[in-house]
Amino acid sequence: MQSALPSRTNNPAITLQCDEKSSFNRHLLSLVRQWDKAGNVRIVCASEKPTEASTQTFETQLCVFDRNGVRWCGAEALPIIFKNLPFGKIAAAMYILPGTMWFTKQIYALDKAPDFEQANRGH
Repeated sequence: MQSALPSRTNNPAITLQCDEKSSFNRHLLSLVRQWDKAGNVRIVCASEKPTEASTQTFETQLCVFDRNGVRWCGAEALPIIFKNLPFGKIAAAMYILPGTMWFTKQIYALDKAPDFEQANRGH
């Protein structure tokens, strides 16, 4: 007898869209692919077409969409990604500590800074 519940691999909890040009995103994708054995995270890279979860194109380097279409971009997406990985709820809980999100945003911004500077040199 088959279960009436959908399989997690067919119905991921979140969809992660990102641009693999960023070293931050490459390391994050490596972590997600290593730990997401249950298929809770669907990964769509910039080289692929956007999924039906989003009518948006890749406006930022990192975006996460849940099943309801709620969207988190940039550093704000990290706790959402973490809570969908095994033992990731512990890492996501660290974001209640003051300064954790600020620190994450600083690291995320460091990785984007060279692209921003190159884009503004022509203006």
